Amino acid sequence: MNNKLITVLLVDDDEDDYFLTREYFSDLVNWNFNITWCSTYKDAQYQIKNNKYDLYLFDYLLGENTGIDLIEEACGLECEEPIILLTGKGDTKIAVEALRLGAADYLIKSELDSEKLERSIRYALERTSVLKALKHSERRYRRVFEESNDFLFISDVNGNILDFNTSACLLTGYSAEELKSSNILDMVDDPSFENFWNGIQDRTLHDCEVRLNTKDNDKKYCLFSASVEVDEDNMYVQGRIHDMTARKQSERERLFSEKMAVTGRLVRMLAHEVRNPLTNVNLSAEQLEMELVDEDQKFYTQIIKRNCNRINDLITQLLQPSSSADIDLVESSVHKVLDAAIATAYDRVQLKRVQIISQYTEEHFSLPLDSVSLQMAFLNLITNAIEAMEEDKGILRISTRSQGETFQVIFADNGSGISEENMDKIFEPYFTGKNNGMGIGLATTMSIINAHHGRIDVQSEVGEGTTFTISF
Repeated sequence: MNNKLITVLLVDDDEDDYFLTREYFSDLVNWNFNITWCSTYKDAQYQIKNNKYDLYLFDYLLGENTGIDLIEEACGLECEEPIILLTGKGDTKIAVEALRLGAADYLIKSELDSEKLERSIRYALERTSVLKALKHSERRYRRVFEESNDFLFISDVNGNILDFNTSACLLTGYSAEELKSSNILDMVDDPSFENFWNGIQDRTLHDCEVRLNTKDNDKKYCLFSASVEVDEDNMYVQGRIHDMTARKQSERERLFSEKMAVTGRLVRMLAHEVRNPLTNVNLSAEQLEMELVDEDQKFYTQIIKRNCNRINDLITQLLQPSSSADIDLVESSVHKVLDAAIATAYDRVQLKRVQIISQYTEEHFSLPLDSVSLQMAFLNLITNAIEAMEEDKGILRISTRSQGETFQVIFADNGSGISEENMDKIFEPYFTGKNNGMGIGLATTMSIINAHHGRIDVQSEVGEGTTFTISF
């Protein structure tokens, strides 16, 4: 303190007390003070508002107002510097109230001397320095906490959420009030997670893969980390939930693209090799048919020709996934394309006696799309849903919604669902769970959606149904 000039605001309406207090200051030879005196409450208000001091001394009695009023006003102006209240003898309750409001210390005027003044000033400055460092540290880490893109939380050991950042609301879709009454265990969709959580006191959870349930019943793939901390013998859990849904989707799309590229080259080679002899077979059958007189024998040549045409059509279908990116995107209504796909599936709906419920957003949306190919993608999803549902019991809900800059089309059925082991394979070319399936429907659908710069996600539970969400 020897080298630093400490500016002091002394507020006292009694001039004699001011001179006496100033004398005590002058006795402190190891300090360097510059004292400003205010004799009125109004003048003190001006000084606090317009000037910054290192130390404040307020007398309790200031005419119609009090030093308590002045402390409240200084705190209201976010004054972080130490305040010492000067009180009369026996004013213990006033002193306690001053400390509660933010004063660093209090001094009884009748007992004041240089030694007590120095001790009080040293304590007030040191205490305030520590508090300011703590506040600055708290603000710094609070900013990191609030600005993180991850869901950061603090909970009790039972999982009840105590504190969280704004990203928690963005990730889960819940409001702040809803999250305050939520439990982490209820939000994580993983049967084994509760066992992990129960053992958290013995170990730290680090980047565990979990599925997080959102308010809209979406499931997000996340990395979960948490640890138990102790604060004054009270245990609490601090944790982080990192959304990796987009990353997993990108990895899946990259693998899909790589597989499609390899498959496309293989299919084009096979198509060329198969179509050449197939053309010869078809031409030979036509020539033979022309030379045959017996109509019964022509029956067999017609079978050959029909099957040649069928093989040719199958080859065309096999080639389709590798060429769906070559489309022209034109501003069109997604709802019209959906209606057209539903109309095309009408016969299947009637035969299976299932129900399709359309729930479109009231807003009219036009997107850059290719109506023909996108209708095919939608039709594939509708057809798969119809085939997966029970006769007379099936309900397929087709809905649209807008979320920020994203437009979504949702196909939700109550069919047989997809097993966990098949979830990662359903978009692979030629993988199928049907006895008579070719395994190109969903591969074609994903290829078309990717060509529209969209994304397709799937959630399913065996025996409950499947939901496909397409996001543009």
